[in-house]
Amino acid sequence: MQRVYSLRTKDSSDEWNSKSPAGVAVTTKKQAKILDRVYPRNLHRILQGLWDSKPFFHGRPNVELPTKAVFDEIIDVCYHASMLTEEGRPTVFRIVFLDSQSAVSPRDDDELPPVGRYLLKGPVPFTPGELRRLAPVADPRRVLIAVEQSGGRLQIYGLLDVGMALWEMARHERVMGTSSPDALVVTSTRPGELSISRGDRSVIRMRDGGIVSAAQSVLLKGPVAEFFDAASWLFIHNACQLSGIDQDPAEDDGLSFAHQSFIEMVLLYTAELKHGGTLLFMPEEITHEDSRLLSRASIKYVLPSTRPQDALMSAMAARLKRNALAEKLQNRRTVNAEELEQLDALAWDQQNCEDVARDAARFIASLTAVDGAVVLTDTLRIIGFGAEVTASFSGADKVYVAHTAEATDTKEVRFAEYGTRHRSTFRFVASMEPSVGFIMSQDGGVKAVRQVGSKLVMWPYFQIGFTTALS
Repeated sequence: MQRVYSLRTKDSSDEWNSKSPAGVAVTTKKQAKILDRVYPRNLHRILQGLWDSKPFFHGRPNVELPTKAVFDEIIDVCYHASMLTEEGRPTVFRIVFLDSQSAVSPRDDDELPPVGRYLLKGPVPFTPGELRRLAPVADPRRVLIAVEQSGGRLQIYGLLDVGMALWEMARHERVMGTSSPDALVVTSTRPGELSISRGDRSVIRMRDGGIVSAAQSVLLKGPVAEFFDAASWLFIHNACQLSGIDQDPAEDDGLSFAHQSFIEMVLLYTAELKHGGTLLFMPEEITHEDSRLLSRASIKYVLPSTRPQDALMSAMAARLKRNALAEKLQNRRTVNAEELEQLDALAWDQQNCEDVARDAARFIASLTAVDGAVVLTDTLRIIGFGAEVTASFSGADKVYVAHTAEATDTKEVRFAEYGTRHRSTFRFVASMEPSVGFIMSQDGGVKAVRQVGSKLVMWPYFQIGFTTALS
């Protein structure tokens, strides 16, 4: 079976990081020169400087960018289709440009390949109207609309089903998944927006008339990650104590990234609710009675709870116990029934603990449905929700938009260009140092905010989890 493993690294500076096979956006110096205002016809020229055609799997052919004429027609159809609606619903889709005779995965010779190829009896023209009609049956989380060039014309010849495993992996609900075909993929999740990917590896996105490319995860490097570092190590220390196993985090990425992954789950679950919201994180010593908090926010619903941090710590400890026994038995020539039963019991306990942790992440996300911010600590202790920011802003009325996780490349923007939710978060984070704010828009977008030295910095577009074409 073709698998994509969940390997991540905090210190990688690769422009195309092969250690995150489910997708990493490209950030290069060339992108700094990209026009502020672009149109579909500009995309091919931009992609020529960013597209990496080298194969990702050994023995596979290069994946070349289509010629400009073919590419422009693909983008033109996708762009116009994104503007259409079907019974009031937006046209959301993911198309793949792949010859019908080409392999859809490196393991196509399996008796039952991991990617399902469903061929139409006869191809249909690749037009905005056909895309609109097919979009409702092609859930873009798992199904791609397959397009090829035949007789000098583009046509839709079928559907490719990659399953839900990769989507669940992106949301930290499993550790591996089946990748999409290694080919040009174009995705649209809202009118006028197109994401260009190579398989599941995002390259660029056309949004609001401009080109954006995701920064690396702000939870893995840079000022936001630094805010959470102490809490992450505390979780690791406590999980080792709870399990009685002294594990080097460098030898277990699931342990090393557990805290960051939990926060990412909260962000992803909140974004999926599509109602927007704000999460405000503060240091562990802050309580609902702390004057520093009370002078900056009024919390309507005080809800002190350590359940999320307890759930995550239990899940980490259960993982350590199960892994320790599995490693002990791995090289044994014989294993008795009692040891197998013990391993099964530990695996069952780990699954239950991870389910509880995911439920806790969903619960935090659900609190954003009430007007106001959700307030919690870096160690995931809930303080309350429905918070109204009362802090004023004494500094310059501006925020610096960052294009890298380290905030080395920023652009100055005035507060007035953003809505009430953004300005409230700006005022709180600027006045409460240290703290981090996450702003979720109704369209599912996620932004991060932190005061960095004398600058209030916002990250408007960054990787969350294992970035797929829909992130």
